[in-house]
Amino acid sequence: MAIFWGGVAVWAALTAGAWALCRAGRWRSDRYREFLAAGALAGLTVGFFWRPLLSGDVWLPADGGDLVSFLYPLYRFVAEEVRAGRVPLWNPYLYAGAPFIGEVQAGIFYPLNLLLALLFPPAFPYERMEWLSAFHIFLAGLNMYIFLRWLPGTPAPADEGGAKPCPVRRPAALAGAVAFMFSDLFLTHFGNLNLIAVFSWLPLAFGLLMRGMGRGRWGYAFAAGVVVGVATLAGHLQMTVFTALALAFLALWEFGTAWRERGVGDLETWRPLGRLALCGVVAAGLSALVLLPALEFARQSVRAAWGYSQAVEYSLSPPQLIGLLIPQFFGRGPALHWGVWPRVEAGYLGLLPLVLVAAAWLFRRDRLTGMFTALALVALLLALGIYAIVHGWLTALVPGLSQLRASARFVGLMGFGLAALAALGLDALLAIPPWEQPVPLLRLQDGVRKVVLGTWLVPVPLAYLALLLSQDRDPQIVVRLSVTLIGVTLFALWLTASWAWLTALRARWVGTAGAGALAIALIFLDVASNGAYIDLGTEDPSARFHAHPALVAFLKEDPDLFRIDTRTDIERWWQPDAALLHRLQDVGGVANPLTLAAYQRYWEGLGGRSSRLYDLLNVKYVVVPRGAPMDTAKFQVAFDGDPDLVVYRNTQALPRAFLVNRAIPAEGEAAWSLIHGPGFDPARQMVVEGGPALEGTAAEVGRAQVVAYLPDRLEVQVEAAEAAYLFLSEVFYPGWRATVDGEPAPVYRANALFRAVLVPAGEHRVVLTFSPRPWQVGLGLSLVAWLGVAGVGMLALVRKARRREA
Repeated sequence: MAIFWGGVAVWAALTAGAWALCRAGRWRSDRYREFLAAGALAGLTVGFFWRPLLSGDVWLPADGGDLVSFLYPLYRFVAEEVRAGRVPLWNPYLYAGAPFIGEVQAGIFYPLNLLLALLFPPAFPYERMEWLSAFHIFLAGLNMYIFLRWLPGTPAPADEGGAKPCPVRRPAALAGAVAFMFSDLFLTHFGNLNLIAVFSWLPLAFGLLMRGMGRGRWGYAFAAGVVVGVATLAGHLQMTVFTALALAFLALWEFGTAWRERGVGDLETWRPLGRLALCGVVAAGLSALVLLPALEFARQSVRAAWGYSQAVEYSLSPPQLIGLLIPQFFGRGPALHWGVWPRVEAGYLGLLPLVLVAAAWLFRRDRLTGMFTALALVALLLALGIYAIVHGWLTALVPGLSQLRASARFVGLMGFGLAALAALGLDALLAIPPWEQPVPLLRLQDGVRKVVLGTWLVPVPLAYLALLLSQDRDPQIVVRLSVTLIGVTLFALWLTASWAWLTALRARWVGTAGAGALAIALIFLDVASNGAYIDLGTEDPSARFHAHPALVAFLKEDPDLFRIDTRTDIERWWQPDAALLHRLQDVGGVANPLTLAAYQRYWEGLGGRSSRLYDLLNVKYVVVPRGAPMDTAKFQVAFDGDPDLVVYRNTQALPRAFLVNRAIPAEGEAAWSLIHGPGFDPARQMVVEGGPALEGTAAEVGRAQVVAYLPDRLEVQVEAAEAAYLFLSEVFYPGWRATVDGEPAPVYRANALFRAVLVPAGEHRVVLTFSPRPWQVGLGLSLVAWLGVAGVGMLALVRKARRREA
């Protein structure tokens, strides 16, 4: 509630300030109304999500989804590291260690995340994640409203005769914003905060680039690049690609128009592509510090092996298109979903918006309507994925797109186009003077009336009949038919309400302002009745992070450097990423396609927990469900004070760092075969890639002790009887650098997965630090880009001040 009332106070202060500036004549007299519109969107957002945000007795999504199992621990880790003054480059707490700077979904440098990390304690509750998702849905609506207000509206009669076209009217812009922000993509992916965050910036970027298409308007294209760059920092590359594709579509549309009007030889014809290039360069520069490490990480992850068959997983199947009209047909939430197809978004954004799309086609046969229609159609074809060859063509043309699955998410772009068309359609209807009864309006009302009558006469009775005739069937079939009946009935009710609204508008039972307000209310009630409660849960999904305090305390009391193993089917009691929250080092983690391929292969090739290769992972404790069978010759009960879980100690676990004086050089498959050979003992010998062979003779090689350990830096004190390799049970990855007594030394890949450093005989201090080259280059590029943005911003302010003085 504190967040809610704080937001209300900020909005009230901004609105009051805007009103004062308007009264003083420093702003246009009605500009404060834009703040009222923003407040309306915020109020609708809180009203839509009132139960998870305000009631405190339900959570969204029901099981937490990625929001709790994946993003919540990442955001907490980032906040803790930022508050400690560190950039989190490496994550030693999951998957035996992995590059954190390459995990773009953590949103490390997203300005809002940084601001929250600096202003508030890092140990924040899960509820903040829900508020962040809701905030970005509001932001999507606000950016959509701003974009729509930039579009030319339908002139009122008084504006005819060469007058400057008015912008899209506020009620129409609000209606389009509401339809967009509560469309399927945002509701289905409430738990994918980073996805929502990136996509929420699309309307603003699209609008800025559109404004930048005019002569001498490079600044708008530059600003569009800034918006895309900031959005990319939120951390969902698929949505960044979708945004880039939408902007490319806009530029190609403008290029095609200019080609037809001027020909290919005119320099002005190529201006849209130049604006697009500027936008892309700025965006890439601002986000290079996360993009370059992410690309490097992706190349070495499991995802790198993906092909087209993975890209078309979660395609929108043609039968699911019924969801555009009846989102409940196959059960909208995960609990009631049925069908042979995966549950995906179908693009629902309300029925009145679809009626208003038809109004846009009837009343506005202009280039703008054509562009949004084409964008929506292309996005729909791409959303079909495997069911439409167009998606395959695009994956062949756009590098990396084949590694981004869930093509159904393209319905987000379709929703953007349809919401824009709905706003244009409502704007055209509100511009009709009271004394006119245009033929398109009569045709539209009559068409909707016929569909309403047909719905009540055929689908609704058939749905009731199917339910009545299925009473002796499987109860699951009865449930499915009941859900479908609810969807069909809601379709009939909301379509009837849309027809009633058209009738009231045509008969002038309400004025222009009233018609606009009713349209907004109708759209909101439609999307809310179909979507506000679809995935609520009554149990706190973050509770499993804190459900075993005694067990966690036992593990944290051990002063040694070790790992735990929770890859034992304990998800029912233990969140897979809980180790990140508790600062315990785990060989597991939540299922993630960005797991390093080398680590995944090593784990799958262990041959069981009785293997010495398992001991090489420095797993000292294994957490298993009570009653699970264990190799008692190797694993002994260490903690039995939890009602659900038992902790076993691995009595043969190898230390994190030790010396090896016998090494065999081998690479690739040869190295893999050697470490899996029957006589291989990782405690006494090592397979090294790229390093010299060693055939030591000393029975006691020496000792190695880790004396300092940070996520991206560790120090080891070594005392070697002869030349040996310092073996580190740390995952090898490009970017780790070593020094021996301050002198640079190479870091080798050892035993297919780990790190090793060659040390001479004697006492030495070995220091390893992580600073990958892509991070260094990306940071440099981003610093230059952000300085450039600051410079351009200062120059713009100076010019504006000079114009005022003149």
